Amino acid sequence: MVRCAGCFLHQSKRVVNIIVNLCGIGMIIYCLWLLKKWNDGFSQMLVVTSVPQPWFIYTCLAIGIAVCLTTLYGHVVGNCDSSSSLCIYIVSMCSILLLQGGVIVAILFKIDWAWQISKYIDEHYKNFQNFLNFHLIVCRLVSVVVLVGQINAPVIAILIWAIGTHPGAHCNSPDQQERRNFAHSFLVPPNSPIPGCSSEFLNGRLSQGSLPYLKDGSSQGCLSYIKDVFKGLFQRRNQF
Repeated sequence: MVRCAGCFLHQSKRVVNIIVNLCGIGMIIYCLWLLKKWNDGFSQMLVVTSVPQPWFIYTCLAIGIAVCLTTLYGHVVGNCDSSSSLCIYIVSMCSILLLQGGVIVAILFKIDWAWQISKYIDEHYKNFQNFLNFHLIVCRLVSVVVLVGQINAPVIAILIWAIGTHPGAHCNSPDQQERRNFAHSFLVPPNSPIPGCSSEFLNGRLSQGSLPYLKDGSSQGCLSYIKDVFKGLFQRRNQF
């Protein structure tokens, strides 16, 4: 069960990284589009002498870039079996998430951007003001949701580090190899070779006593034995 849980956690970590990476790419595209709308809207306002800096858009754009970089870092660490690299990833991700959360609170929530926008936009451009206020709420919501999604990656990494299993190590055991060969025998033609039935594999299994039907020294191979088993099953079925 520990080994299965380890594989499940590794696969979950990869899925979380892919989903969060797609969200980061979406944030970058959205912020670039919103920044273009900001510049176009203020360029049409002849009354405004100085254009304010949209720091909430820049913050959301920086978060999107950071999300893509951290997910790439998580994908690289996910291919490593070293516990030290996983520990470094956990510490670095926790530090980045704490810094990211502080920036979100300080810039997106502490600053009254609705009042800042209203100082530069008069009553003749209410539609543009409402547009910016709406997307300000969207930037706050998206930043918080992506931050919550990023928290799942170090949490899963902590669970993997606590379990201490290496993905795929148990999948190469002789028992798992026999199960894959048995399942593969239902999908291949009768005359095709079965993986794992080489002479080295059979000799190893004979020394362990796992193939009693080959202990008598007969020349019957693994493939012929399976064919005889299925032939007997079909004959019994035809009798009924």
